[in-house]
Amino acid sequence: MRRRLCRRVVLAGLAGLAAHGAAAKAQASNTKYPAEAPATKEAVGPFDVGLVKRAEALLSSPQKWNRVDTGRCPRADTMYSVRCALERAIVEGAGLRWDPRAAPKTTAANAPLNCAMDVSTEHPGGSCGLLWDELPIFTLERVNAVTSGVWRRDASPIEVWSGNMADAEGPVHVESRKVEMVSRRKAPGRDDALIDFNNDSTTTFDQVQAFFRSLETQVLENGAGDLGPSADEVEIEIYAGGTGVIRTYNGWFPVTAYSRIGSTLHFQMDTLNEIPAGPLDREILERAAKILSSDAVWNRADNRECPATATTWSIYCAVEKAEIEVTGGFHHRRPAGELVREIVDERAKNRNYRHRMMDYNNDATTTLADVQSLFREAAGRIK
Repeated sequence: MRRRLCRRVVLAGLAGLAAHGAAAKAQASNTKYPAEAPATKEAVGPFDVGLVKRAEALLSSPQKWNRVDTGRCPRADTMYSVRCALERAIVEGAGLRWDPRAAPKTTAANAPLNCAMDVSTEHPGGSCGLLWDELPIFTLERVNAVTSGVWRRDASPIEVWSGNMADAEGPVHVESRKVEMVSRRKAPGRDDALIDFNNDSTTTFDQVQAFFRSLETQVLENGAGDLGPSADEVEIEIYAGGTGVIRTYNGWFPVTAYSRIGSTLHFQMDTLNEIPAGPLDREILERAAKILSSDAVWNRADNRECPATATTWSIYCAVEKAEIEVTGGFHHRRPAGELVREIVDERAKNRNYRHRMMDYNNDATTTLADVQSLFREAAGRIK
């Protein structure tokens, strides 16, 4: 998933490996591309084998091999580096267009996404389909309460689900850099071993083909396990009437049409309309202003680390501390913080900040009066 394109349970027993091998073979022979998005970890390996086979088909002869990978993958090219062949396969595998006239990625679908989750212990997993240009697999379990802070005081959720989400295509990125013939060729000072492998004058086309075969084996065996290190936390709270909120790395979004039959959850997720800030968010912003009330307690060198023992705070850490004090928990994408980021964007639209709160906080031109007005303006925008 953020901003997270590259997000290992080794298959147990020869019988299990054979079963997955059969599934991968069936996937490869399937004329439909892209294949249906996987919904469980067990389906990741076979699905990713299909992506690798698609890349191999794109780079099927020496004449189609671009020997000079510049780090870019122009959409009009008809020749591919190893990395760009994989990139195209991944983009198309998510159901997106690889077209020189279209943007590399698409926005979320206009209609709410239909999500289905199996929360059984035997076959846990679920999917909402294409989400933020990825194919995330969700794993959820029932919990007593959210851990990232109360959303509202006027109602309590009747169900809470917690778990994670990870991009099913991510293992292709991860394992492609681990193939032995690639990993041993990484040039000093370079960031991407796959580019070095492709551009190395001693690399042969036979080695490129051998690379794809090795990668197929590795994603089949390691794909499910690769999801863990790259996973992002997710929480879902459901209220009476089947509505609720899903908290993700990319924001908080409305949930509607929730139902649970046995171990299967169904709901819709609206990714075009984030949850608006509410009364508790206003309290958070007012508390943050009190926390960061003087130059003496203002940390002008923010690194987005907020120890509980701190005696000075940055803008980011004041918001985090306020969230914890007001709601009992912290979430990076809570609406209160998103409002602050929105206003920073407006104030510093030409400054190319990488981390908005941190960079605005550390900017030598930012004054304490600016900080206080930032919190006031954010609170004032809450209806």
